[in-house]
Amino acid sequence: MRRHLSAGVTAFALALPSAAAAQEQGAAEQGTGGELPRLGMAPAEPGSRSAPPAIPFGIDPSTSRDFVLDFHGYVLVPARVAYHKRETDTPGQRRTALHSPPLIPQDLRSFEYTGIVPEPWVQLNFTYGNSLIAATAVLAARAISTASTLYNPVDQLGVNDAFLTVNLTDTFKTPFDVKVGAFTGRYGVMGEYDAGRYGTPLIARTNSIGEAVTAGFHFGDLNLVIEQGLGGQLGRPPDGLVPAGWNDFAEVDVGASFVNHLHAGLGYKGLAQLGLHYLYAWSQDDRVAGGPVPDGSISVLGADLRFRLGRAGHLYAGVARTTATDASSVSGIIEILNARGGPELIDEYLGPNGGGDGGLTTLGAQYDLSLAKLVYGDRYQGRSPDVLVSAFGLGTTVDSDDPAFDGVTKLKGGFEATYGMLSWFGLSTRIDHVRENVDQPRRAFTILSPRVLFHTDWQSRDEFALQYSRFIYGGDVVVKTGYPPEDDPDANPDEHVFSLSGTFWW
Repeated sequence: MRRHLSAGVTAFALALPSAAAAQEQGAAEQGTGGELPRLGMAPAEPGSRSAPPAIPFGIDPSTSRDFVLDFHGYVLVPARVAYHKRETDTPGQRRTALHSPPLIPQDLRSFEYTGIVPEPWVQLNFTYGNSLIAATAVLAARAISTASTLYNPVDQLGVNDAFLTVNLTDTFKTPFDVKVGAFTGRYGVMGEYDAGRYGTPLIARTNSIGEAVTAGFHFGDLNLVIEQGLGGQLGRPPDGLVPAGWNDFAEVDVGASFVNHLHAGLGYKGLAQLGLHYLYAWSQDDRVAGGPVPDGSISVLGADLRFRLGRAGHLYAGVARTTATDASSVSGIIEILNARGGPELIDEYLGPNGGGDGGLTTLGAQYDLSLAKLVYGDRYQGRSPDVLVSAFGLGTTVDSDDPAFDGVTKLKGGFEATYGMLSWFGLSTRIDHVRENVDQPRRAFTILSPRVLFHTDWQSRDEFALQYSRFIYGGDVVVKTGYPPEDDPDANPDEHVFSLSGTFWW
C-alpha cells in the first residue's frame, strides 16, 4: 500500500485560520463585498490543526506592489511509545513489550484512521511576488532523519507543492485568481478553518499538476465563488519497475491519469454556505505494464453545508457519492477518504473481486462550540479561560460487484472537550469509536485520550501536549504490519500509547 503525507495528525483546540491559508486565499477573498464561501483548503495550508492564533508573518504578496518574500511554517514533532503484555516471554525478555511507532489500527489509508495519535510533520512555505503574480514552494517531511532508525526517502517529501498565482482582481473588478503548477485540492473539510477532527476530506482530494481558476462574485448579502481545475501528473511508473519502499511501492499497473473538477459555493452574510462539488478522474493509457486494460474512471458528486453561528459555534455537514468504473488503472491523482487512486479504493472499500466497479455513499458532520463565546459573545477575545467542545462523525456505505464487500457500512464518531484554564495550561480529553463493519461488532474499537496541554500564552503559536491513549479492542480487530502495511491477524495490538509532542507555527 502506498504511503502518503499525513493530514490532520494531531488533536489540538479549534483555531483561527492559519497564515498560510490566508496567504493562499488572498486573491479570492479580496474585494468589498464580504467574505467568500470556503470551498476547501488552500494548497499550502497545513492539514494539521493548530491552536490559536495564526498571526501573519512578513508581508502578504497579494497586498504589495513591490516584490516581497513571505515565509510561513508548521512543525509538529511527537515522541511516541506504546506497550502491552507479551502473550509469551522467553528467558532474557521482560513481560512488557515496548513499541515505537505504536502497533495500533491507525493506518492513514484506511477508514480506521482517526488522527488521534500525532505523527511527525514539518512544512515550510515560501512565497515570493507581488499583488499581480507570486510563486509558492512548499517543502515538507513526515519524518525527522536524526530520530529515525532508517532513512526512508519517501518520508522526505521535498518540494511538495510548487505553483504560480496570478491575481486578476484589479483587472476584472471582482476576486479572481489563476493558479498554474503542482498543488493539492482538498474538498469537504469539516473544520471551520482546518481539515476537521479526522484530517480527512469528506468529498475528495486531488494531487495534480495543471491549473485552477477561482472567481468570486458579490450580490448584496449573497457571495458566490466558483472554481474550475484541470490537471494531470508528471509521470507514471515505468514498465519493469519493481514496487519497493524507495519508490513508495509504485503501482505499475496504473495509467497516466487526469482529473477535471468544478466547485461552487454560495454564502449568505458569511453565516451560512452551500457548496457543490464535481470531480472526474480518468485514465485512457495504452502503456500500462500489465497489458491492455479498460479505461478507468472515478467520479465524485458532493454537497456540503457550513453554518457559522456566531456565539452558537460552527456546524458542518456533507455528503458525497463516489462512483468507480474499472478503477484499477486510475492513479493517486484523486483520493477518496485518504485512499489514493483506484488500487487503494479497491483494497480498502470495493474488494479485489469486483473488477474495480462500485461506489461509496459518504456522510459526515462536525459541530464545534466555545462555551466562553456562547456566554460572552463578541466580548470574549480568547484571553481568558474557555471550554471548547466538538462532536464529529463520518460514515460510508459500499456498493460493490464483489459480494464480500457489497453493502458494508463503516462508521466512526467521537467527542472532544478542551478546558483552557490558565494562560499556560489546559486539559483535554477525546473519545473515538470506530466500526469497520457495523455488521461485525467484534471488529470495532474505542480510543480514550486524555491530554495535558502547555503553551506560553493565551494566544501563543506553540503547543506542548502530553497524551495517553487507551485502545479498547473488539475480539476481531486486526492491525497492519510490514512494509507496505498488510493485515496481520497474528499481531497483538498495543492497548496503551503515550505521546509527547511539541508544535509551533508561524
